[in-house]
Amino acid sequence: MRVFKIIVVGGLCLSLAFNGVMFSKINNIENRMNTLSNYQHQMINAFNAQIGQISSTVNQIKEDQRWVSAVSVKTEMNDADKKEIRMIFEWQVKELQNNSEVFFNYKRTEEEGYHSIKAEDLRNGLFRVVMPIEATLEPVWNAYILDRGSRSTNEPIRVIEGRIESKERVNQVSLDYFVSVDHGDLMKSSEVNTVHIEDMGARYYGYIEVTTDIDRNNHYSLSVINVKASNTSSYLNEVHVKKYRDGQLIEKEELEKTSVMYEGDTPAREDTTEFYKSASEEFNYDRLVLKAIFSDGSTFESEIYHE
Repeated sequence: MRVFKIIVVGGLCLSLAFNGVMFSKINNIENRMNTLSNYQHQMINAFNAQIGQISSTVNQIKEDQRWVSAVSVKTEMNDADKKEIRMIFEWQVKELQNNSEVFFNYKRTEEEGYHSIKAEDLRNGLFRVVMPIEATLEPVWNAYILDRGSRSTNEPIRVIEGRIESKERVNQVSLDYFVSVDHGDLMKSSEVNTVHIEDMGARYYGYIEVTTDIDRNNHYSLSVINVKASNTSSYLNEVHVKKYRDGQLIEKEELEKTSVMYEGDTPAREDTTEFYKSASEEFNYDRLVLKAIFSDGSTFESEIYHE
């Protein structure tokens, strides 16, 4: 019996010693695998960094080899005449030969042929073209109708001739353009690029969001929120709703100006104002037109409902 105990105890000791050796080897293997994994990540990061550096160098070489730089585009508004927008294009021509003429060629995206303007030579191969563009500046309108009696939608909509259509934003300008250099019988041109200029009026008059909410009792309320433009002192001062029935103007009502609040009593941004009409009146009109009057005297109208 004593021999058996000695054998069992010896077996357990050998087993523990073996397991300890195995655990030590497993830890060594895990450490080596972690080291290899870290090394692999370092190699991948170094490889990606080299690829990025090579790509940047190639792009720089391509840029250096281009005979004309990329065209920078800026827009300015004429404060004296808000219908005029100035578009300023500037670029640099490298290794320009004597007696060469540089032209800026452009067209609206929907047009067929290009128009050409001789560029102004500033200095050191830097050229510029200033183009005035006429546009009717007005705020960007987003109209919503919530009819809880029959339908519900929160998509920007505009009702035209009895149809609900997406409201297109005004004053969207898209120009295709390229630069060309004429030298005797030789001419070379850059690639064609496109510039998009949208919602110019929003820079002066901001955004107006109108919600017409018709409840289940066929009473309606109006909410008009204006986000003021950041680079102008003009703000929405008055809002009136014109009510039509059978094509006739029935009534004109001025909306009440309120303070826009977030949850609780936390005020909204200072550049946001709201005008509101409570749901105390039955909705029995076939057309609603909103009239917005700004502090600078500018007046705009937009149809917000039409059966």
